[in-house]
Amino acid sequence: MLLCSLQCYFLLMNFTAERGYCHRPLSPDDTAFLMKETYDFSVANNRLFLERPEWMRVATCLHSYIFPLYYSTVFVTSLLDGWHIPVLQFVMMIFVGAKIYAIGFYHYMEFTSHVPPENLVPYFATEGPYLLGIALVLTHIWNAQNAGGASKTKKN
Repeated sequence: MLLCSLQCYFLLMNFTAERGYCHRPLSPDDTAFLMKETYDFSVANNRLFLERPEWMRVATCLHSYIFPLYYSTVFVTSLLDGWHIPVLQFVMMIFVGAKIYAIGFYHYMEFTSHVPPENLVPYFATEGPYLLGIALVLTHIWNAQNAGGASKTKKN
């Protein structure tokens, strides 16, 4: 259930804070759901996000519109325990690779910017659930592969 809960959190962020950020600058007066909190967090912990460079806006837009497919796939796979299905494993591995690359690129750009994050605990706390989600997906796929994968019946 942890993995399902994480996917719900990721989808919530896709459809609220990320879509808002994609379409308009952050503002303390934004009344859309979670946008004031996103603004306040950025002021305190992620000034580059607040500045909204074009590369970050585009990356956030892509994440908010493309990754719901991945998060929904992981949710359903986890809920139905379908980790042994090869096509789902393939799709999830593609997205895991993209997510790892995106996280690495994002942090490289953040820490080499003119305003690197100063408050590292809250800054990384926002990434923690994504890293945990990746680790859990990889663990489930690994376990399914070692239990016989697609060539045998489901064993876990």
